[in-house]
Amino acid sequence: MTRSFDELKHWLLSQGARYDTLRDLTQDWVEQMRAVGIPIDRLNLGVFALHPEMAGYAVVWDASTAEAIEIPVRREDTLTPVYLNSPIKVLVEEKKELSFDLRKKEEADAFEVLKEYQANGYQHYYGFPIEYEDSGVAALTLCTKSAQGFPPEMIQGFRTLFPVLKLLLSVLETRRLAKPVLRTYLGRETGERVLSGEIIRGQGEFIDAALWLCDLREFTSMTENIGPESMIDVMNLYFDCMAKAVWAEGGEILKFMGDAMLVVFRKSEQATTSQVVHRALNAAKAAQNNLQSLSENRAAEGLVPLKAGIAIHLGQVIYGNVGAATRLDFTVMGHAVNVVARIQQLSGELSVPILFSQDVATHLSDTPTSLGRYQVKGVMAEVEVFKVTES
Repeated sequence: MTRSFDELKHWLLSQGARYDTLRDLTQDWVEQMRAVGIPIDRLNLGVFALHPEMAGYAVVWDASTAEAIEIPVRREDTLTPVYLNSPIKVLVEEKKELSFDLRKKEEADAFEVLKEYQANGYQHYYGFPIEYEDSGVAALTLCTKSAQGFPPEMIQGFRTLFPVLKLLLSVLETRRLAKPVLRTYLGRETGERVLSGEIIRGQGEFIDAALWLCDLREFTSMTENIGPESMIDVMNLYFDCMAKAVWAEGGEILKFMGDAMLVVFRKSEQATTSQVVHRALNAAKAAQNNLQSLSENRAAEGLVPLKAGIAIHLGQVIYGNVGAATRLDFTVMGHAVNVVARIQQLSGELSVPILFSQDVATHLSDTPTSLGRYQVKGVMAEVEVFKVTES
């Protein structure tokens, strides 16, 4: 038996690092264990770790299907009776091993799920907590239909694999976490660029895009009236209204700047200039509708309604890496960025919720309403601005 676990440890050390997902690693690991005579009929490896959206996930393998599957674990799932009254909760939170001899009816009474395992013919259930890195914890549970169960020497053999498994979990979770974290904080396109290695200061490319800039009205006075802590909740609600509309039309949020949000709708082989302009305008209309619904609900509760201005401009910008040697940022720069910022200021002065440039108006199927030409700071030529024509 010792030799079998030595072979498994060697396999994990030599082959484990080549796997990109825990599901694939688990699938082959189970096959290796069964090949050396370890009677595993069901395995569940649940990973609970830092993640911006999920509490974790579980990889489940069952001999009846012989195919490992991955099941996401949402944060709200950890508040349900299924989790709260499960051995997994004990493994994760109390971090102690669990053993249940399912040949004895009374042992299956400890948890409802054990009764299901007992009814399906499993003879022994064993659970291991596996702590890795600073705060990560995994729960490994094994079931067998063997009448002998898992003997003590086999349980000890499993423990000898854990130092290697901890390292593999750390590597796989770092890879897994990197993509959603970068997408969450940097945006989809920028996150992918960082992951692909475009991290050198000065790297950049010219892109044609519809630039979209929103700004919350009366932000300063509202913050003074309700306080910065309450304002955080307001800002999250406001940005949700904006972001949902942007994502629905395929836009990318580049950055949040106080109460403003800068977005690009890129022109590409799949999206013509006319298409990105219409997407940007559709997103602006939807965002304002979202905000109006939110404001009506707030007004019904006696809260201050929210108003925002959205500016749209079409132009070419350079999109790339700028910053100090050890603190970089992906951003867009160029004359078009300055123009959209000035149009945004005009939208407030003119009390127009959606304001856009002539470059945008040219590509719209419906004829917009011109509000005239304005001389704005930092732009030599006068800027003609338009609003959507009211029907």
